[in-house]
Amino acid sequence: MSNLTKQLASNVWAIIIYEPAWKSFINSYVIAKKDTFVLIDSHLRKHRPYFQQALQQIGVKENSEVTAFFTHRHADHIGNAELFSSRNNWIHLDDYYELDDFSQTLFGHTFMGNSGDLQTLQFKQLPFHTEGSVAFYDKESKICFIGDHLCFFSAPIGNVVGFEAEHRQSYLEFIGRWKEREPERIEAFVQGLRAVMEWPMEMLATGHGPVLQGEIKPFLQSIITTLTADA
Repeated sequence: MSNLTKQLASNVWAIIIYEPAWKSFINSYVIAKKDTFVLIDSHLRKHRPYFQQALQQIGVKENSEVTAFFTHRHADHIGNAELFSSRNNWIHLDDYYELDDFSQTLFGHTFMGNSGDLQTLQFKQLPFHTEGSVAFYDKESKICFIGDHLCFFSAPIGNVVGFEAEHRQSYLEFIGRWKEREPERIEAFVQGLRAVMEWPMEMLATGHGPVLQGEIKPFLQSIITTLTADA
């Protein structure tokens, strides 16, 4: 499996790194704004060489202004936070509290609440994967960065971005099985999906695997319908 960098929109890129121990791709994203680069997540620390190479290819230089937002606290998403100035690293307060003392020093900013605006992005809290998990939305590109609330762990990457009908169907089949195993978690998961459906998104960029493009809201509604049927 190969690592790759893929342009999703005129100013948005996905950095996708394969982790063989997990047999899964891990995603981060870069958005070029007028005076800064906005980073969403940062992979495992062991992935630093390719991560830094990809940033350079995109145009992020050592003296570039970078603001980094993190969808949640897990190591495969904050593993390279120390590459960036802590004054520009943001994480939800509910996940900040769960970090160890050293990791807390990497984040100069926390944010609170269920939703709001953070400089160039909007956020919604999705307390399902972790207490402080969030989704981010970029109004310019109409991309929702949903982290690990919904992701395609261990899925092949294919063309990286597209409608991905097979992945959608496989996910619906998975979710149908999952609801039988953990029925007590369905409500929190569905609430998160309903929250992000308020955004007029055209792409769904997940924490692992392919990026979905087109008919995002109907797909999310089909997940909700699958989970709430016979409830």
